[in-house]
Amino acid sequence: MLTQLSVRNFGLIDEISIDFTKGLNILTGETGAGKSILIDALRSVLGERLDVSSIRDPKNPCIIEAVFEISEKKLRASGPIKEFLNDDDHQIIIQRVFSTSASNKIKINGLSVTTGQLKNLGNHLIDIHGPHDHQMLLSEDQHLFMLDQLIDFKGTMDEYTKVFYTYEQTRKELEGLNAMAQTRQRDLELLAHQVKELEALPLSDQKYQKLLQEETKLNNAQKLHEHLQRLLALLDDEESGTIAQLRRAFGPLKSLTQIDEKSSFLLEQLTGIQDQTNDLISRLNDYAASLDFDGQTAQKIHDQCDAYADIRRKYGPTLEDAQNFYGQAKQKLDLIKNFEHNDHKLREALKDQEKELAQLAQRMTKCRQKAALDLKTTIESELKELGILQVKFEARFEKIPFNTRGHDKIIFYISPNAGEELKPLAQIVSSGEAARLMLALKKALIKVDPIPVLIFDEIDAQIGGRLGTITGKKLKEISRHRQVILITHLPQIASFADRHFKVAKSLKAGRSVTHVHLLQGNDRIEEIAQMMSGANTTKISLSHAQDMLTQAK
Repeated sequence: MLTQLSVRNFGLIDEISIDFTKGLNILTGETGAGKSILIDALRSVLGERLDVSSIRDPKNPCIIEAVFEISEKKLRASGPIKEFLNDDDHQIIIQRVFSTSASNKIKINGLSVTTGQLKNLGNHLIDIHGPHDHQMLLSEDQHLFMLDQLIDFKGTMDEYTKVFYTYEQTRKELEGLNAMAQTRQRDLELLAHQVKELEALPLSDQKYQKLLQEETKLNNAQKLHEHLQRLLALLDDEESGTIAQLRRAFGPLKSLTQIDEKSSFLLEQLTGIQDQTNDLISRLNDYAASLDFDGQTAQKIHDQCDAYADIRRKYGPTLEDAQNFYGQAKQKLDLIKNFEHNDHKLREALKDQEKELAQLAQRMTKCRQKAALDLKTTIESELKELGILQVKFEARFEKIPFNTRGHDKIIFYISPNAGEELKPLAQIVSSGEAARLMLALKKALIKVDPIPVLIFDEIDAQIGGRLGTITGKKLKEISRHRQVILITHLPQIASFADRHFKVAKSLKAGRSVTHVHLLQGNDRIEEIAQMMSGANTTKISLSHAQDMLTQAK
C-alpha cells in the first residue's frame, strides 16, 4: 500500500507530507483547493510527464516522493517489484527530482532508473481513475482485455500464442512464395545466372588473397628479376661473391686452428655460414624460376582476379557478403524450382496449424463465454445497487480472423432503462453511468487484479446525493481488499473514510498555497456538515453529519 506521499515545490504546494492508511482514504475540500494536484503528483512520481510550468519556484527543484509497503508475497514476487526488493525489504521508495536548470533524477530505493522502468513499476503499484479514465470502458478494443482479466486459461493462451507465431511464419512464407510465383520464369533465369556465377569461383577470402599475390608478382616480374640478379651476383659471383670470399677464408682459419685447437668451433661456424649461403642461393634461384609465367597461366590469373572483382562489385563489397547472397539466392532458386512441392507443403502445414489454432481458440472462447455470464451477473447486481435498477448488461462475441489473442472480438452492451434494447456501451452510457460502471467493474475484478492501490479522482461525478451512500458502501467494500484513495464532493461518500483529509488553500506572502490536514473527531463532523450546507454550519447540519458517520460505521 501507499504509506506516504511527500511533495515539494509542485503546483500550489510549497511542501506537504501525507500519511495514508489501509482501507479508504478520502480527500475533500472546496473547489480549486488543489485536490487534483495531489493526483497529478502521484501520476508524476509513477512516471507520467511533468510540465516545467508545474514547478512552483523555478529557482528550486521540485521533489516528489512516494513510499509503498509491499507485504503480499504474490505482489513481491512480480518481476518489476522483485527487482528492487531484497528478501528482508518491504518498502519501495520512489523519488523524482525535477529542475528547470539541472537534469531530472529518478530513484527507486536509492537506485537511479529510467522513466520506462519507473512506469513499468508504477503499473504494478497504483491504478488511477479520473473522469477521463472512464473512456477505457467506452473503447471496444479494451473489452476483451477486461474480460480476460477474470479468466485463468490454464496454459491455453500460452499454447495458442506459440502455435499462432508458427502459423504467422508459415503464412508469410506462403505469401512470399506466391509473390515469387508471379515472376517465376524471370526470377528463375536471374537466380540461376547468379548462382552459376557465384559457384564459378571459391568464395574464400584466403584463396582470393593468394591469387592477388600471384597477380602482384606477375605484374612486377621484371623488377623482381632485376633484384634477384643483383642478389645472386653479390652472393655467387666467382671472383667477388660471398661464396668465393667464404672459400678463401677457410685457409687462414685452418692455420689458426692448427696452432690453437680451442678455436676449432670457428671452423664449424664458418662451414655453417657457407651452407646457409648456398641454401639461400638455391632458394633465390627457385624463386626466380617461379616468376617465369607462361602466357596461358598469366592470362588465367588475370581473368580470375577480374572475376573476383566483378563478384565483389555485384554482390559485395566483401566475399562474405557474396557468400550470404549466394545462400539466399540458392534457397530462393530451390523454392522456385520446387514451387509446386513447396506450395503444397506450406498449404498443408497452414491447414494443420489453422485447425490447431481453431481448437485452442474455441477453448478460449468457451472460457470467455463462462466469464461473460459471471460478469453479466456481477455488473447487473452492482449497478442495481448503485441506482440503475432496470439495467441489462452483456458481453457479445464476434468471430474475427486469428490474432494474438484468439479469434474473438468482445463488445460490452448495456440497456440502463426498461424496455430499451441493448446497445454498445459507447452509444448510450452517460458520464455518471460510466463512473458507476467503472466502480462495478472494479468490484468484479477485485479478486484477480493484483494492483494494491486504487485511486479515484472524482469518480462520483454525476452521482447525486441519493446514491452517495450506496457508492460509499461499494468503495468501502473494495477497500477491504485494496487500499483506496478517493477525491469526492459528496458527504455521503466522505462519511465512509478510514482516514479523512481536508485539502484547503490559503494565502502565503501574497500567493495561494495548498495545505492538507488530517481530520478527526469534531473537525471531521464540521467538514461533512460544511459539505452539506456550506461554510455556515447549523445544528441540523452538524447533527446530520454525526448521523452519517454513525450510519457509515
